Amino acid sequence: MPTYARATVNFAGSTVTCNPDPVPVSRASNNGVQWTANQTGYTFTGVSIDDNDAPWGDFGTPQITTNAAGQSVMTVSDSVADLGDYSYTLLYTDSAGNAGRFDPTIRNER
Repeated sequence: MPTYARATVNFAGSTVTCNPDPVPVSRASNNGVQWTANQTGYTFTGVSIDDNDAPWGDFGTPQITTNAAGQSVMTVSDSVADLGDYSYTLLYTDSAGNAGRFDPTIRNER
C-alpha cells in the first residue's frame, strides 16, 4: 500500500529549510507528501503550485493536522503522473500569525 513521502520543515528564525530537499516521491511506493514542522508555533496553511493553491494539477487538497508533539503536519496527495523536479510553495504562519512562504522541490520518480 502506498505511503506518503516524508519531509521535515526546519524553522530557525528567518531561515527555513526542508529535509530532504528535493523530496523524493516514488510512483511505485508513494501517493503524496507529508511535511512536519520541526517545532511548535508554526502552522501550515496550504500548498501553492505555480501560484495556484492546491488542489491543482497533480496535487490534492491539503490535510492539515497537529501531531501529539504539537507540531503542524500537512499531507497532500500527489498522483506522480509527471516525473522530474517540481518547485512548489509551502504556506505557513508563525506563532505571531505572520504569513510565510517557503519553496522546496519535489522529485517525482518511478
